[in-house]
Parts: sequence; structure tokens; C-alpha cells
Amino acid sequence: MNKHSLNVLEFDKLREEIAGYSQIEDTHISITEMIPYKDINLVKKELEIVRDLMDFIKYDGGAETAGIKNINKIAKKSELIGAYLDAEDVWDIKENLKIFRLIKGKLEDLEKYKELIAKFKAVPIYKGLEEIINKAVDNEKNIKDDASIDLRDIRFQKKIIASNIKKKFDDIFSNSAYSKAIQEKIITTRDGRSVIPIKADFKGQIKGIEHDRSSSGQTVFIEPISIVSLNNKVRELEVREREEIRKILLRLTDQIRINLEGIYLVGEAILELDKLSAKANYALDKKCVVPEINNKEIISLVNARHPFIRPSDVVPLTFEIGRKYNTLLITGPNTGGKTVALKTAGLLTLMALSGVPIPAEEKTSIGYFTGIFADIGDEQSIEQSLSSFSAHLKNVQEILDNVTKSSLVLLDELGSGTDPMEGSAFAMAVIDYLKSKKCKTMISTHYSEVKAHGYNEEGIETASMEFDSNTLSPTYKLLMGVPGESNALTIAKRLGVLDEVIESAKSYISDDNKKVESMIGNIREQSEDLNKMKIQVEQLKEEAKKNKEEYENKLAALEKEKNEILKEAYDKADKMMREMQAKAKALVDKIQTEESKKEDAKLLQKSLNMMKNALKDEKNKTIVSKPKIKRKIEFKEGEKVFVKSMSQHAVITRINEHKQVAQIQAGILKLEVAIDDLKKVEESKTKQYNTVQVHKRSAVRSEIDIRGKMVDDAVHDLETYMDRALLNGFSEVYVIHGKGTGALRAGVIEYLKGCRYVKSFRAGGHGEGGIGCTVVTLK
Repeated sequence: MNKHSLNVLEFDKLREEIAGYSQIEDTHISITEMIPYKDINLVKKELEIVRDLMDFIKYDGGAETAGIKNINKIAKKSELIGAYLDAEDVWDIKENLKIFRLIKGKLEDLEKYKELIAKFKAVPIYKGLEEIINKAVDNEKNIKDDASIDLRDIRFQKKIIASNIKKKFDDIFSNSAYSKAIQEKIITTRDGRSVIPIKADFKGQIKGIEHDRSSSGQTVFIEPISIVSLNNKVRELEVREREEIRKILLRLTDQIRINLEGIYLVGEAILELDKLSAKANYALDKKCVVPEINNKEIISLVNARHPFIRPSDVVPLTFEIGRKYNTLLITGPNTGGKTVALKTAGLLTLMALSGVPIPAEEKTSIGYFTGIFADIGDEQSIEQSLSSFSAHLKNVQEILDNVTKSSLVLLDELGSGTDPMEGSAFAMAVIDYLKSKKCKTMISTHYSEVKAHGYNEEGIETASMEFDSNTLSPTYKLLMGVPGESNALTIAKRLGVLDEVIESAKSYISDDNKKVESMIGNIREQSEDLNKMKIQVEQLKEEAKKNKEEYENKLAALEKEKNEILKEAYDKADKMMREMQAKAKALVDKIQTEESKKEDAKLLQKSLNMMKNALKDEKNKTIVSKPKIKRKIEFKEGEKVFVKSMSQHAVITRINEHKQVAQIQAGILKLEVAIDDLKKVEESKTKQYNTVQVHKRSAVRSEIDIRGKMVDDAVHDLETYMDRALLNGFSEVYVIHGKGTGALRAGVIEYLKGCRYVKSFRAGGHGEGGIGCTVVTLK
């Protein structure tokens, strides 16, 4: 990245502001030296981690990081053999180990911040080392009394001696003989020894050692003879105490030295966490978002704001470059916001590529650029004896030498500072060169020729900063597709400059320039008309959308009401059908349990037909129109089926596809049932069914022999036999199925369990065939 470009885009100022959110000095320095990443994957990873940390702070309270330090610098002192850390250093290491452990634990408990968890997953924690240090060092960063047995004993003895010293001094203070000699009844310390202040004129009254005098000479500090031995003992204990503390710190330092490699990892993690927290907290304060990073060098800003302009003053910018065109030419009056637009695009791109969220909306997308070049503002250099134009040319030349397809170029007032004709020619030549390089370019200009060139050339999009000629003030809104006017004479006229001067100035404007300005005026008027039409279209679309929603809501309500009516009708019809079927079943049971005649069967058939007609009439009354869904019929005439509503097998005698019904023969009964009420019966491929013949009281034996048959064939024959046996008045029949493998016997028993005619059944007894025969008692 070009250092000059970073300066003119105020990236240094931004880095310093973000660094202000850090807590560790080394992190502060690291952020002020931050530059864009050289790998797009690193950029994306960094932004995802920052996003996680922003959400962690915003939604889960973040983590307490007060007191974090660069413990790597502290721990490095322990590398020297024989060296030891002081109590404050040991405490700082312990506190940072604890802070990191708590943060890591909270993240892992929450589970949802995947990128942030992965960032610190490999970093170890040292709870055991924390506990060792905790036992030795208190929160005031002092060695605890019970850090060792010897230290505890030493300090206990010091307390006893201190108590004795105080007692002896109290005896001196209470002795009336010394009252005139004592300056003040206080115990103070000189050279580590306990003394009392005595008036200089009476120092001979108290025997002892003089340690000090006051500045006035009126007071001397005497260590009484009775205290000397006790003070000596205190000094001795203090020496032993310091030595014991040194031993304790050596042991603690050894523990740190053993775990030094992992502690360095924790230290690096804390530095990284401080840097990430600075970015995240800055982003939250500035209401920034994490943009998409694309690999196509496309910038798509949505309501983007310059971070150094107060939110109440800034007018958000929305534009795109790199998809349909590579060059954006911005025109308009001075102080209209052209420079701010260029700086916003450049600075936000630098922020995003450095892993910093940007002040814009989430739909914003920033391309990955390997170079960002900017020439913005007056670059006159007195030291180098360069004019504005010379400095301008120097910067442009450096840009042209280094630009590539993956570069972003920002040029403010290209070609300014020299003769307008030559300056505009130079600007157009630079635009053409950058266009040929296919880099992404944003350029601002005042020159009419450049405006016309940009408007007429393909691959160049024109835009302008809106200016309100009524208020003589810019609105700072960027209008895409519309070249801007300079408005110099308009502003002069509004400010009260003489009309004579204004008209004279107009006469000096060339015809070509007048044509260009006239063209720009026409384009602006057409653009304004199109914008008004666009607003009207949007309003009509909103109105149509609203009407459509109302219509769909009403239609849904009607559909719901219709469905409820149909459901009620279907429920009523189904209930009636079940009642009719129950009556039919009762009649069938009655006929099957009595000796019936042919007339009874006819009577039953007649009753069923009457019930069917009654049900049809009821449905016609209840349901006005019911959608009929014709389905493909998978049954055929002569096929054996299972009737679900009757729980009985039957044979199809006729099919009516139009009505979706079938006539069936179930024993002696002929019924018409719905296709949906039928179920296929799996049959053997070699099996064939004969048409059921119903005979009135045909000769039937009291036994049936089904040995050697397939289970399905045997059950079918048994079912037919049971109908005839019941009609012939048998109360007990014999089903001969043989012993064999037992499969046929199991099939027969399974059928008998569900047969409505069967009262009970048992295996044959002695003389009845044994288990090769089943005796069935009928109802």
C-alpha cells in the first residue's frame, strides 16, 4: 500500500482512534501500524472473528478484561536461571491467566461463536498454576503469611515482639518522671528501629541511643535502652523474612518457568484479544457492520458514512463500481462533497481489508484490492520547490507506474492547477490509460470536456453531487448517471454580484462549453423527471401490492369458509354412511344367523338400495358442489378384493369408472361400494378364482378338506364354505388341514380369529384327527 495514499485517506487518524480502545501499550502500537491483509482469506477470517466478538459483547455481555497486561514481557524475566519475579509480577501473570481462562470458558459454554472459539482453541489454560500463586500472593500483591510455615512463624514472632515494644513504650509514656521530657507520645521509626521524640533539653533523662534530630534541633529521636534488644530482634526477623520471601518467589518463578511456553501462548492470545476488542468496541460505538468481501474488485456501498463526520451531519452514500463499469466520474460544485465521496470509498475499503467493520449497511460489499492509490487535495511542497500541479503530476505518475487490474485509484480534481485546456486533455488521457488497465477508478473534475468525455465513453459512469440552486448549498447527495454543473455563475448571481459582471462572464464562455453545460442541464432535467416517474411507479407498485394482499386475504377467508362448510357436509355424510353400514351389517348378521330364504336376500338387497338412495339424496341436499377427483382404477372385474368397511372379502362383478364405484359379490350379498373402500388382496401367481355360485340350501357337508392347498386358496375356499355352512344351519364344522409344516393350520387359525361367524374353535380330539383338524363352533 502506498504510504502517501494512506495519509491522504486519513488512515493514520483512523488507526490512532481504534488504538484508543486498546488497554495494552503494545497493542496500541500494533494497531497504529496496522495495514490491509495480503490474503483475502485472512481478511474474511478476521472480519468473522470481529463479528463474533461484536455479538459476544452486544448480546452476552462480553468478558471482563480490566487489568490485562503483556505478560510475555513479564514472563521473559524468568528465563534467566537464578532470577526470580517479584510478587507484583507473579500476581499479574496469575490475573491474566485467570482472565483468559474465564473468557475461553464462557465462549465454550455459549458454543455459538464458532470463529472466536476456534481462534483460541489451541491456547492452554493454567488453573493449577493460578491456585499455586493464589495461595502465596494476596490481592494487594503481597506474600501471604501462610505462603510457607517458616514465614508464618517469623511474622508471628514479629507480632509478639511488636506488642512487647508497644507495651514498654506505654510504660515510659505513663511514667510521670518522663512527662516533661517527652515531646509527643508517639512511636516512630528511624533506620528501621522504633524510637520516641524527646525534647532536646531533657534528653539526658531517658537513657538510650539517639538516632535523629528534627530540622529545628528542638527534638531528638531516642531509642530507649529497654527497647534496643527488642529492636535488634525485629531487625533479625526482618532479614529472615526477606530471605523466606525470596525462597517463595523462587519457587513460584520455577513454576512459571516450567510452563513458560504455554504462558507465552496465553500472552499472545491476550494481546490478540485486546486488538480484536479494540476493533469490536470501535465498530459498536460507530454503528459499523461487517461487509462482504468479494474477490472481483467490486465496491458496492449502501448508505456508507465517512467515520470522521458526525452522524447527524453526514449524508450516506450509495453507489457501485466494478460490476457494469470500472470508472466513476464525479462532477459538481466546490464544497459539494466530491472529495468526501472519494475519501469515503477509499477509507472504508482500507478499513474492511484491515479487518475493521465499516459504517455502512450490511448489504455493502468490498472488493479485495492489492493496491489502493489516492491523489487528493493540494499537495504543494515548499521544501521540494514543487507547485501544486507539479506535486499533482508526481503523484499521478507514481500511480500510473504501479497500477494493476486489482488496484483502486482515487483522483481528486484530475488535471487541475494548470491551463484548463491542457489540464482537461491530460485528465482525459489519464482516464483512458486507467480504463485500459481495467483497474477501478473514481475521479472528480470540474472540466466540461472531461464531463462530456465521460458521458460519451462506454465503461465510464458519470455521477454528480446534488446542488440546491435555491438555497445555494450542496445537499451532499450522489446522483448516479447525471453529470453535474459547476454553478459558479449561479452562485455569484445569488450572492448579489452585479448582473453586468455575470453577463460579461457568460460572454467569455466558449460555445463548446455552453453546449456542454446546456447538455448537462437537459440531462439533469430528464433525470429529475425520471426520478419523479420512478417515485410514482414505486407508489403505484406499493398500492398494487397492498390491493393484492387485501384480495388474497379475502380470498383466503372465503376459501376457509368454503372448506369449513364442505368439511361439515362431509362429516355429516360420513356419519350417515357409517350408520347405514351398521344397519346393513346388522341385517347381514341377522340373515346369516337364521335360516334365510331367497326372499330375505331380495329384501336385504332392496333395503340396501333404499339406504343408498337416501344417502345420495342427503348428500345432494347438504353439498352443493363437491370437487370430483377421478383416479385411475387399479381393479378389474372378477378380481378378489377386501372391503374395508365390511372387513370381508368379495369379488368385483362390475366397475363404474365415472362414478368411481364397483359392484361386488360378498357371499350371497351384492353391493355397490366406493373404489376407495376396496383393498387389493395379494395372491399367488398360479392361483385362479372361479366365479362364486350361490345356491339356496345346496348340499353342504359338515367338514371341509383343504389339505395340499396354498394358504390364500385355502382361506378363500374356507370363507365360501363358512357362508354356506351357516346358511345350512350347521352349529359345528370340521376344517381338515393336515399337520404338514403347520403353515396351513396357522393360516386357518388366523382367519378364524377374525371371522364373524365363529363362536369358538379348538384342535381335534382323539378320533377327530388331532392337530390335523380344527373343530369350529358357529354362532
